[in-house]
Amino acid sequence: MPQNSISAQLSNLQQLVADLEAIENGGKKAISNTIKDVKARAPGWITQEVTAVYNIKKGEITPSGKNSSKPKKMAGSVSVSGETIEELTITYSGRMLTPVHFGMTPKTAPPGKSYTLRMQVVKGQKKVIGRYLNTRTPGGPYSERSHNILMGTGNTKAGGVSAIPFQRMSRTRTDIKKFTTISVPSMITSERTNEKIMTRLQEETAKRLQHNLDRALGK
Repeated sequence: MPQNSISAQLSNLQQLVADLEAIENGGKKAISNTIKDVKARAPGWITQEVTAVYNIKKGEITPSGKNSSKPKKMAGSVSVSGETIEELTITYSGRMLTPVHFGMTPKTAPPGKSYTLRMQVVKGQKKVIGRYLNTRTPGGPYSERSHNILMGTGNTKAGGVSAIPFQRMSRTRTDIKKFTTISVPSMITSERTNEKIMTRLQEETAKRLQHNLDRALGK
């Protein structure tokens, strides 16, 4: 009887060890899959939080899919690195953007007409950024200083940006300053979005980890 009792205990112990090994292997697989998921999905999560606040199109922030046949013009670039959840790093880079990215109106200067230049960087906050009064005499001198006014970029391609705002700083024709707003990295780290982005990343990563763990353990 004692031998039978000992044999039964060893059998139970072997099963417990097997269960623990399955859990350990399942956990490793779940973590590996979660890292892949976050690398693929994090830019989309961040984009949703940014575009909920800023008046910029999602397509200008979210990278194209691997199967996309058409490269698209981005307002910034993103890279995701790291081989563990703790090491995951999402890096955005990008230039200061012109109002063209933020619903600028008008998009081109009406020939021979005065106009008011407007943009909306933050949703619901449309602002006047320049005015042009058609008071110039053909062939006359340039003004000492101007408001932000539309000047041609020379881009004649379909869908290209043909005009962006500049300010004339003096009578010298080339003494002009381009008007810019905010960059993609600045939108992500701003007080308006950063806390929500960090919370979203933590919540979504936890969801993916639980999902992958349940699947690895056959739940």
